[in-house]
Amino acid sequence: MEIKNVVIINDFDYIQGGASKVAIQTANILKEKNPNLNVYFFSGCHKDTSNLNKDVISVCMNQIENINDKNKIKGIINDLYNFKAKRSLKKLLLTLNKDETIIHVHGWTKSLSSSVFDVAFKMKFKIILTMHDYFTACPNGGYFNYKKNEICNLKPLSFKCIKCDCDSRNYKFKLYRVLRQFIQNKIVKLNDKLEYVISISDFSEKILKNTLNNNVKIYRVSNPIDYSKNPSRVNYKNNNYFLYVGRISKEKGVDTFCEAIRLSGLEGIVVGDGSELQRLKEEYKNTNIDFVGWKSSEEVKSYMKGAKALIIPSRWYEVAPLTPLEAMQLGIPVFTSDCNATIDYIDKSNGMIFKNASELAEMMKSNFNFNVKLDEKYSNDNYYDTLIKVYNDKI
Repeated sequence: MEIKNVVIINDFDYIQGGASKVAIQTANILKEKNPNLNVYFFSGCHKDTSNLNKDVISVCMNQIENINDKNKIKGIINDLYNFKAKRSLKKLLLTLNKDETIIHVHGWTKSLSSSVFDVAFKMKFKIILTMHDYFTACPNGGYFNYKKNEICNLKPLSFKCIKCDCDSRNYKFKLYRVLRQFIQNKIVKLNDKLEYVISISDFSEKILKNTLNNNVKIYRVSNPIDYSKNPSRVNYKNNNYFLYVGRISKEKGVDTFCEAIRLSGLEGIVVGDGSELQRLKEEYKNTNIDFVGWKSSEEVKSYMKGAKALIIPSRWYEVAPLTPLEAMQLGIPVFTSDCNATIDYIDKSNGMIFKNASELAEMMKSNFNFNVKLDEKYSNDNYYDTLIKVYNDKI
């Protein structure tokens, strides 16, 4: 049977983070490489569809992120089980032949809820999930204890997990997330019913593999970036500052980056915004760190071109960040903490791995020498070819 329809499902119809960026790229790449394919983009939150190919069919709930809904009761209900999303997806799927259609899910926890899986399972459509995070298993999606600022090794939804006050907000919110996880995995039975998933790194696959059912088939498809065979590479040795790009929050370990800059006495730039920004600006006001705030993609690229190295100091199990790949394409080396999936990208030619701020500071001061190049497997062409093989295998 030939694939005629692909339904991409994601919480946002705009670039809100790495998963949304990949979801939008997936829709665009599919349509650009195969104009005869009907590509649908089903989403919950609307802001800007300018990043979507004009020939991709957008179906959006026009809702806002559940946690930001002014009607708190409505936001809570939609977060647990979004009935509107279920009805809307069902309406769309009724127009499609299930034997000619693939549903490819990227994000569902911020707006759509597990209701989208529920209706697809019941209508017996073929579903593939790209595991951009750990929400199939962990209630807070990151295997991270925000109160202790460390990785959590508890079994998800075990008694110890349920009683652990690990959420970034408060324990009541943790219990609420436990309820959401119970609905997802015990009522919708997401992990039991999933047959096909895509992992995007060795690192995350090892963590998630044991939480899925024994019969699930796992494919490896690396996230795509705007790959160029002849990129405009820079000589990082001529640059002076070290760079952090991303959300400024506890799990991202930005304080490790700042402390390494303080210890080394070198220059650092922090690009991004988040809950820890003001605290870090105050704590490191007497260092050579410039906090420049949120920047556009083009502005970030400019900062990368001026960097001596990109630093990924995450404390949590990052699944497969895109920023290191974007830096490597420009010829910029990457230094990463040892507890996130960036280590899958690192070898002797492109960067180093550190355990703490002291090690990072020593790396920064060292006379490092790399010949950084990016593998073609991260190109749009390779992504399309690999993804179509996965789709064809499933259909």
